[in-house]
Amino acid sequence: MTSTLISAFFTYTLITALTPGPNNILALNAVTTHGFRQSSRVLAGMGAGFLAIMLLCAGLTFSLVRLDPTMTHWLSIVGAMYIVWLAWRIAMSTPGGGNARQVPVSFWAGCGLQFVNVKIILYGITALSTFVLPYTRDWHWVVGVSLLLAVIGVFGNVCWALAGHLFQRVFQRYGHQLNWLLAALLIYCAVRMFI
Repeated sequence: MTSTLISAFFTYTLITALTPGPNNILALNAVTTHGFRQSSRVLAGMGAGFLAIMLLCAGLTFSLVRLDPTMTHWLSIVGAMYIVWLAWRIAMSTPGGGNARQVPVSFWAGCGLQFVNVKIILYGITALSTFVLPYTRDWHWVVGVSLLLAVIGVFGNVCWALAGHLFQRVFQRYGHQLNWLLAALLIYCAVRMFI
């Protein structure tokens, strides 16, 4: 992998992990409402579920590419389209909080959320099919990058949990500018995938 591709990988994964989504909004809301200690169960559940989904994404994308090697090209195109769509959604979104539940959430609810969280499923498939499988079919690399994706995703959740109200205030004050900056960086990622 080239340094350009590695920088595009980390740009994509960090932006995706740190932008609002079901996990990050739930982490923010849980900690803000119930404190970090009571929210540790849901955060642990989200982390466990995230890891399971990344490994499932690895198995799925690896299998598709082994069955038909031309799938890498098509998955990369779909991944680039998803990144552009995500950039558009971020640029057009209204900054501010979400409508997360106001009751304590359990480990299993946090874990189960991952299996219906389209954002992280597409995050895993896009990252693997775009930044890994075009360059290696070694399953050690695929699993290793899947573990890295889970770590980066959990890092995003923890950032939102620790930031609490402070992060929410920053988004409310500079939300539009941050959204446009994040969108521009995602467009950069999509373009770099093919250059």
